[in-house]
Amino acid sequence: MVLCFFLGCKSPKNKATTVSFQSFVIDSSDLFSKSQRDSLTLKILDYERQTTNEIAVLIIDSLLQDQSIQVYSTNVANKLGVGKLEKDNGLIITISKYDRQIAISTGLGTEKTISDYECKEIIESIVVPHFQKRKYYEGIDRAIDSLILLWD
Repeated sequence: MVLCFFLGCKSPKNKATTVSFQSFVIDSSDLFSKSQRDSLTLKILDYERQTTNEIAVLIIDSLLQDQSIQVYSTNVANKLGVGKLEKDNGLIITISKYDRQIAISTGLGTEKTISDYECKEIIESIVVPHFQKRKYYEGIDRAIDSLILLWD
């Protein structure tokens, strides 16, 4: 199995938007069960209540041809308003199921704490090994745990 991942965390500063996200886990590919989505959502919501830092997980079937997952991820995060505008403290994990690509995109406020290198390491050392074993929930759950530890 060959996995291709585009790595990096940087995203342009969030722009003011009237759109806000209502779900912390958007799984349009049914990669997770309902209980797994609920478990991730509760973890993310609890963390957001404690810190105001916002995390979202987005799973799509595939990208458009020649579309960068990093650019797509950043655009979605900006459109949904992930992170508080004044703090730019959002983070989104985006997975393109059939393209077998993943990106972690952070707001400018978040990237002061979590570097591109750390995002790359989390993808390579946590997410990829779990995904290779088809343990998708475990990979994302542990990645979120690692990101929270870095953020605190």
